[in-house]
Amino acid sequence: MRVGMTIFCQNADDWDRYESEERGEEVTGRPAISDREVFLEEIELAKTADRLGFDTVWTVEHHFTPYTMVPNPLQLLTFIAGVTENVDVGTMVVVLPWHNPVRVAEDVNMIDTLLGDRRLILGVGRGLGRREFAGLNVDQNEARGRFDESLAILRELLSKGEIHDHKGEFYSIKDLRLRPQIERDLTDLLYCAAGSPETMEIIAKAGVKAMVIPNTDLETSRAGLQTYVDARHAAGFEPVDTRLAVWTYCAESEEAARGPAEQYMYGYADTALRHYELLGGHLGKIKGYEGYAARSEQMGQDASLFAKGFVGGHPWGTPEMIIERTRVLADTFGTSEITFVFKFGGMPLKMAQESMALFAREVLPAIKELDPRPLQPTAP
Repeated sequence: MRVGMTIFCQNADDWDRYESEERGEEVTGRPAISDREVFLEEIELAKTADRLGFDTVWTVEHHFTPYTMVPNPLQLLTFIAGVTENVDVGTMVVVLPWHNPVRVAEDVNMIDTLLGDRRLILGVGRGLGRREFAGLNVDQNEARGRFDESLAILRELLSKGEIHDHKGEFYSIKDLRLRPQIERDLTDLLYCAAGSPETMEIIAKAGVKAMVIPNTDLETSRAGLQTYVDARHAAGFEPVDTRLAVWTYCAESEEAARGPAEQYMYGYADTALRHYELLGGHLGKIKGYEGYAARSEQMGQDASLFAKGFVGGHPWGTPEMIIERTRVLADTFGTSEITFVFKFGGMPLKMAQESMALFAREVLPAIKELDPRPLQPTAP
């Protein structure tokens, strides 16, 4: 099994200042830790992962808040590819409704052309953050339609390098060909974040592979993924691997790991709740987000459930604890690659580096030996 690491580029301790500024209150113009410093630290982690034998470095796309400050993941990964030698690179995810899909295909093809024997794994998604849709001047009620149409365009361009005639709700394309010309069908490296029942059904019927980036507890994510697997089977497709993202903290003893794991996983959960406004009650008013609205209502009854799901479900602790938990997750999700987030929720760089170094020595070799089979459809 392949093992990746993810750089988040969070300025997690800046939320109070950011939200005060958003409300129009007088605040200092800059955070205590500069955004530039956050990026430089994450770049160091990426270069360390390359030296330590990880297979992939991943990153995300988010806009405007301290949650994760990567407005252009393909640009960041191009830089990462230039300062590393061995790792593949991956997006988790490029949010398709925020982009022209032709430009996404061009950017992906450009990186693939330059990477040589290395690869770009392209995770795509629909997006959830209200601030982001508003700031990019995209009507969130159109997200479902924009995603579905963009995914179809992207798949055709990545498979053939050309589109002869596309007439859709948002895009009209006639006799378009990518340059540089693609060398091979790139759709095998295309995954989609399976974050809602609506998205799972769409990608299952299209034969697109699933990427699980938990925005709820892992048990709920697993149940949702089974829906995708069953829908994929019903559409006539064979079982296929998934990609899974998890959060981790590795220490020599469970006692040494528990305090940091709980502190920074709770810290991360707080940033996610604030960025996505998951307690705001607005998702039920946006077309196509009914599944998220139900989860938001559950969280509104107990906001700590989200953080408890991270601490209770994600692999942290001693190397032995992490190996065993990862083995269970790999089998449960039928994954071919698990990517680990090492720095999150305001964790200091030194602490993340120590965790990652121990992980690389004592966990990484064992996880690479795992070989889970793809998740199977429910028996009739």
